[in-house]
Amino acid sequence: MSSAATSRLVVGDRFRDFAEAVGADTFSGLTRSLDAGDLDTLDGPVHVVTGQGIGEFEISYLRDSITRRQLDGRIVVVHSSGQPAHRQELHKAREDNVLVAALTQLDDSTYEAQLRLHDHNELLVDVQDRVHVQGMVAVEAARQMFLAVVERYFTARWPQQRYYIVLNSMNTTFSNFLFPVGATLRLKVDESDLSEPGRLTVRTTVEVQQAGRAAAEVTIDAAAFAPGFLEEKELRRAKSAVASAVDAALTTV
Repeated sequence: MSSAATSRLVVGDRFRDFAEAVGADTFSGLTRSLDAGDLDTLDGPVHVVTGQGIGEFEISYLRDSITRRQLDGRIVVVHSSGQPAHRQELHKAREDNVLVAALTQLDDSTYEAQLRLHDHNELLVDVQDRVHVQGMVAVEAARQMFLAVVERYFTARWPQQRYYIVLNSMNTTFSNFLFPVGATLRLKVDESDLSEPGRLTVRTTVEVQQAGRAAAEVTIDAAAFAPGFLEEKELRRAKSAVASAVDAALTTV
């Protein structure tokens, strides 16, 4: 980081290829430079803007490192990620895998959130060796955005019930590369039927936007079923699948 810089981007270590390509810092690279005193002569103020892979845990460490070197005021961390969506809204057990933050309602049919990509997200830990983020991240982010909106704004009308959400279809169109910096998830409700509490139907379009352009658009058609509505059919089909699998295996013996 040169003393002439007035702003700098830092991303999670998972995105080192991106950082090298655009001249950004990785989290480990920046903290090493701070701890080694390489930035002690910085004129400042330099604003360190956080990209994907940087959460509150990393922010706390960065700020502690800055304070230890007495660089407060000369290096300012700019972090704007909002509160992650709740576990019960996303059906995710690990916070690492949450992709939706700062969810809000804009009008009767439009909702918006920020993409939040943890450095140890399940879609990245196997491989992330490109400058751009793999397309499956956009697909999963759209799916989570759909779930969060349905759970927070639709099924919450019947809080005594825990709905099962079943996807009927997801269709995705990719328009641009998605990079590990800020991005917006915008959901538009195209059609919904909430007249029968036992079975709600919702069709939406989720657009993943970055730098003023659409990176991907995902249309989702799904239904939410009240408890007891699906269990019998699900169990019957599960037993049928087991019988079919066993029969198929025995034919090879």
